[in-house]
Amino acid sequence: MNIIYLHCHDLGRYLSCYGYPADTPHLQSFADEAVTFRQAHCAAPTCSPSRAALLTGESAHQSGMLGLAHRGFRLKHPQRLLTRFLREQHGFQSYLAGIQHVFDFHAPELEASYDRILAPHNPGKAMNDPIRDIEVAKATAAFLRGHGPEQGPLFLECGFFFPHRSFPETDIDLAAKSEQLQGPEKLPDVPAIREDTAAFLSAVRNMDQAFGIVWDALKEGGWTENSLIFFTTDHGIPFPHYKCNLQDSGTGVALMIRPPGKNAAAQTTDALVSHLDLYPTLCDYLGLAAPSWLQGHSLRPLIEGHAPHPRKELFAEVSYHAGYEPKRCIRTERYSYIRNYELEHHPAMANVDGGATKSWMLNEDLLSEAVPSEQLYDTWKDPQEQHNRIDDPTYAKVAAALRQGLNQWMQDTQDPLLAGTVPLPPGAKVSPRGSIHP
Repeated sequence: MNIIYLHCHDLGRYLSCYGYPADTPHLQSFADEAVTFRQAHCAAPTCSPSRAALLTGESAHQSGMLGLAHRGFRLKHPQRLLTRFLREQHGFQSYLAGIQHVFDFHAPELEASYDRILAPHNPGKAMNDPIRDIEVAKATAAFLRGHGPEQGPLFLECGFFFPHRSFPETDIDLAAKSEQLQGPEKLPDVPAIREDTAAFLSAVRNMDQAFGIVWDALKEGGWTENSLIFFTTDHGIPFPHYKCNLQDSGTGVALMIRPPGKNAAAQTTDALVSHLDLYPTLCDYLGLAAPSWLQGHSLRPLIEGHAPHPRKELFAEVSYHAGYEPKRCIRTERYSYIRNYELEHHPAMANVDGGATKSWMLNEDLLSEAVPSEQLYDTWKDPQEQHNRIDDPTYAKVAAALRQGLNQWMQDTQDPLLAGTVPLPPGAKVSPRGSIHP
C-alpha cells in the first residue's frame, strides 16, 4: 500500500465540504470519496509544531518542536518521523513536493528524510504568486504519471503554501462581491475584514486548483486502488483569534481520509480526533506494529464502521510561534479548558499574522484585551467559545475534572512548562515580548 499525504497552510476547515463559502470543487470531489472528520484538531495550532506532531505521532513538546523550524527549532528524534520510519525500517520510497516546514529547507535532516525532492518549497516566486502551488502540483502529477502505483510502496508528501499570507491578488469575482461575503465568525462584520476575507478565499481557491491537478493524476493513474490518501492542514485560518489560539477556531482542522479501493463512498463523522491519530492509523492499514512513542489511536475501526473512536479528550499546546506565548488545553466532546501561563496575560501580537484585518483591529484597539489565566467553554451552548465559564459555580466540577486531566497529561508527557518558562533552544530566534509584528 502507498501513502499519499496532501496538505496546505492555514486552512482551518474553510472548505465547501465543511459548509463554508469557499470555491473548492476539487476538494469537494475528494470528500465525495473520503471520510470527512468534522471534529478533527491539530496538536499545536502553529505551523512547525503542528506538522511535527502529526509526522512523529507525539506532542509538540515531546518531539522537541516547540517553535518554528525556520527560526531554529528542531526535532529531538528526527528518526521518529513517519517518512524515516517507513523508509528506514520498512523499505518505503519517500518523496516530497512543496512545503513541509518540519525542517528548515536547507537542513541536512530534510535530505535524510526523503529519497527525492520533486519540487522545491520556494521556486523563486514571490510569496503571493499563485503559480507557486500550481508548479508544485504539476511536478507531483508528472511524477505520479511517470512512476506508477505498482512501483511502491512509497510515501508521497505534497504541501501547498496557500492559503497562508501573503494572499494573491483577489479574484475579480470575489472582489466584486466582497461586500456580500460573511467574514470569519469571530470577527467584526466590516468592509476591511470582508475584503481581507475575499483575498483569503482567493488563496483557498488557488490551493484547491493545485490540489485538483494532483487529485486528477491520482485517479487517472489508478493510485486510488492501492493507496491511502489523506488531506489536512496545520491549524486555523491566518486571522486574529484563529491561528495560534487554542479554541476550536485555532485547533480545528479539515481532515479527509480516503482508504484504498475502487468504490470509496463519502462518509462523515463527528468523532473527536487528533492529528496524533494519523500515524497509528497508517500503521494499522499497513499492518505494521505501532512504535512505542505514539500517543494516538488508530482511526481504522472508525473509518470502517466497526467501532466508535475511543478518544474521550484531546490536548493541544502553544509554546513559541513568532513570540513566546505558553498555553495548554484539554478538549472533550462538549467542553474546552485552556490554561495561559504568561504572567502578563496579554496576547502576543507578533503571533497574529499581519494583514488588513490585523491592521484594522489594531487601529480600533480590539486586540489588547487581557487574557485570563484559565478559560472554560461549554461548546454546546457557546460554539464560538466567547463566554468564559471558569468562575461560574455551576461548572465547578467540570473545571476541576479538566484541570486534573490537563495536569495529568502534562506530567505524563514531561511537559517542560511544568518547570517554568520553556527555555529557548540554542540558536533559535523569537520576537521580543511586546513586538507588534513578527
